[in-house]
Parts: sequence; C-alpha cells; structure tokens
Amino acid sequence: MKLKTKIFTILLLIVTSTAISQDYKNELKKEFNDYLSAIVNMEFEKSMNYIVPEFFDIIPKSQMIKVMEMTFNNPDMEFEIKNPKIIKVNDKKQIESKYYSLLTYSNQLNLKIKGEEGETIDEKTTRVKLVKLSLEKTFGSKNVVYNKQTGFFDIQSQKDVYAISENGENNWKFLVIEKKQKFILEKLLPKELIEKI
Repeated sequence: MKLKTKIFTILLLIVTSTAISQDYKNELKKEFNDYLSAIVNMEFEKSMNYIVPEFFDIIPKSQMIKVMEMTFNNPDMEFEIKNPKIIKVNDKKQIESKYYSLLTYSNQLNLKIKGEEGETIDEKTTRVKLVKLSLEKTFGSKNVVYNKQTGFFDIQSQKDVYAISENGENNWKFLVIEKKQKFILEKLLPKELIEKI
C-alpha cells in the first residue's frame, strides 16, 4: 500500500509540475497573439505595449508608430496580414535578471504594389519581376507567389521572436529577430543569444 501511495504521489508531482511549467507558455502565446492581433487590426499604438521598452531608446515610439502607419496606409500599395500562427515556443531560460523564450511564428502577407499611371505592359512586367526578386531575397523564392489575376504577391513569412519577461510568467515583451538588424539586437539581447542569430 505504501509503495502505491509513493508512486501515486510521484506521478501527481510530475503531472502537476509539468502543468505548472506550461502555464507560462500559454500566457506567452496569449500575449503574443494579442500583439499580432493589434498589428493585424492596425492598432499600432496598442501594439507598442508588447515591444521591449528598451527598443524605444533606439527608435522612439512615435517614430515606430509613424512608420507602421505609413506602411499600412501607403496609397501606392495594398498590404494585408493574414493567418498569424505560433509554430513553436521554446522553454524559457533565465539570463541575469530576465527570462527569454524563443518562439517561431508564421503568417501570410498579401502585397500589391501599384504601378505608375499609364504604365506599359513592359514596364509592368519589369516592375513585377523586380519586386518579386526583392521579396524572394527577403522571404525565400518558394515563399513568394505572384497572382496575375489579382496583381497580389502571396508571401508566406516565418519569423523568430524573443519573448522577454522580468518574472518568466507573464508581462512578456517581444523582439522580432531580423539578421539585418543585428546591430540593434546587440543592444537589447544578452551576448549568448546574439551569438545564435
């Protein structure tokens, strides 16, 4: 009887500790989805609440909001983000006084760049080719498809993001990993994480 009780207690501890350890991941996913939702719904000011505060020491919040508004409201292009999805959340890791968790997410971008008024067929063909090459360089050639009927580029995007929290449980802030912006990331992430980028 005592052996059964001990085994049951051990199993209960394992199940409980596993459930508790996953709670922060659920909270992290919820907060990241709130962040993505704010961007998709063009609530740019709200989305800033989910970005690492130190980021704004480098690029002021007002400037970030302005850039996002200009991007989404540019009359020369139509832009839509669809189907954001979290693919993976790695276990958190404490480094000094903060907790870090690497997550991967994907979404679909629909992008249409309008041509000049009176654009010829040759000019349109050249413009489409140049835009496609540029997008393929950024997202990979297999992730970019041009739809001749609609004039939209359908882009599959997958990105890594560091989630950062003071207590490792909630109030997660996010930092999208862009290799081209490593010089900014070096100011915001510990050296051991920068070395993995």
